[in-house]
Amino acid sequence: MTEPSPSAPITLVLPDGQSIERVRLYERQQLDSGLWMYRIGVPLWQTAAGGGVEPAEYSTWVTSAQLRPLPGVDLGGIPAHPRTRTSTPTRWAWLLDGRTHNRPATVHAEGCSSATDRAHPLNTLSALDALARPGTIACTACDSAETLLPILAHGQNERPASGD
Repeated sequence: MTEPSPSAPITLVLPDGQSIERVRLYERQQLDSGLWMYRIGVPLWQTAAGGGVEPAEYSTWVTSAQLRPLPGVDLGGIPAHPRTRTSTPTRWAWLLDGRTHNRPATVHAEGCSSATDRAHPLNTLSALDALARPGTIACTACDSAETLLPILAHGQNERPASGD
């Protein structure tokens, strides 16, 4: 039997400023840009098979801006995965997961554990084209959101030159 991965309680700050104390912090990973992301688990309820509800955990990646340590909790035992020069991919490769079960189509980085076996490979331009279509999102569990969304947004705030 494998040992459970280490975790520690931490406070999650929601977009509206509310906070949820004692979500679980499981790991830290540094992206190629140097930004650290933190994998957390938020305890929730989900619909159970046959009706009713059962406890569940929603797992997601957040930045340090969304987290606050709890007093007296040591986070030193949480696994950290810093980027190294050898961990930088030699090329960008993307996967597109189509819409399923009322979920949007999602672009993932190649090798993303959140991609399904139905995902098909894309080059960078095709991934950007897919993200430009309504109803397609970039996965936040891998590098696709951090890498592709800034490229897609580049120049969006610039006004076209006027004909005056």
